[in-house]
Amino acid sequence: MNQKPEYTYIAFDVFPSQKGAATHINHCLKALQNTFKIGLLICLGNDEMPTFQYDKDRQLYVYRWKEKVVNFLERTQKFQNAVSQVLNLPLCKNIKLAHFRDIWGGFPVLEHTSNYKTVFEVNAFQHIELPNRYPNISTSVLEKIQTLERYCITHCNEIITPSKVTELFIKQYINNKNKVIHVIPNGVTIYKAKRLPKKISSHYSPYVLYFGAMQKWQGIKIVFKAFKELADLDLRLRICTSIPEKRTEIYKALAISIGIANHIDWFYEQDKPTLAGHIKTAEFTVAPLTSCDRNIVQGCNPLKILESMAYGVPVVASNIAVVRELIDNDTTGFLVAPDRPELLGRKMRTLLEQAETLKRVGLNGKDKIEKNYLWLYQETKMKTIYQNLVNND
Repeated sequence: MNQKPEYTYIAFDVFPSQKGAATHINHCLKALQNTFKIGLLICLGNDEMPTFQYDKDRQLYVYRWKEKVVNFLERTQKFQNAVSQVLNLPLCKNIKLAHFRDIWGGFPVLEHTSNYKTVFEVNAFQHIELPNRYPNISTSVLEKIQTLERYCITHCNEIITPSKVTELFIKQYINNKNKVIHVIPNGVTIYKAKRLPKKISSHYSPYVLYFGAMQKWQGIKIVFKAFKELADLDLRLRICTSIPEKRTEIYKALAISIGIANHIDWFYEQDKPTLAGHIKTAEFTVAPLTSCDRNIVQGCNPLKILESMAYGVPVVASNIAVVRELIDNDTTGFLVAPDRPELLGRKMRTLLEQAETLKRVGLNGKDKIEKNYLWLYQETKMKTIYQNLVNND
């Protein structure tokens, strides 16, 4: 293979995986593949994945950084060094555009002496995210991270972000209301739902579904407490989580302490067609995002909400700005005050008795997705940005 990549996409994430980040990476790559001939993906990998490969279908070189480093900040530094080394290879001399989705890939790209164009895909801010994961992280480290974030925002050519809340935060963060930011929400691919085994579909119904990752800000504790309000009903809580079973022990312990463990059915790392089967046969899904800085100040664009709506299954979600971007209350979904499990439980109980309302709202949501949120539309928007960047040299 003698052709050299014309673009690079850099992500401090494992690819492929069942996580939402990997879904977004996949569709950014599709947009890039429809703009350029050959590409290079620099990402993380696990032991089962090759460190180097050439994906013929995607016409994509892939380098996966797989070094095991326990300390998070040390890990990011070593990843940055690896990105710099790869960018200095003769393989990368024809790159016209670099797209990065975090500061760990962004800093080495922007420091690299090359004339390629750059796109920063801002999904989250580490100075907000990291204290959730590492409560003891020092103020000085967070200040250094903020410097890095502002550097990447101000020095890249273009910014894309999935939420208007995040767009506003970026402009305030760098004190520049004129910075051009492209808001491109997450999209949805509607899969043919896989029929679930009869022993699952008959034994564990009816059920309310929670799916996706289980970070604190996703509101899993709120779901558990709300479900305790429904203990008298013949109803199951089904959880389809994108994380491995071994990492759910803390949540199972939480369910036991709240007293609902025997009402929950767990499923792990389901592929998209199987997950579609779980979504389609749910009464409705829940997405009770908490009112933390991660959701309120920084912003997000919950893929789980869009995916549920895509299959005509309504979502009961938190009434916060990022959710209101996607859901019109009682029309395309249902909104409940955040961090109020008793209100969520009450709303769930009411909806279970309103089959026609659930059907109507579900169909409205599906229609909204098909008209506005298919990945095909979002890929087209990204492709336009890439083309304008490279052609307006």
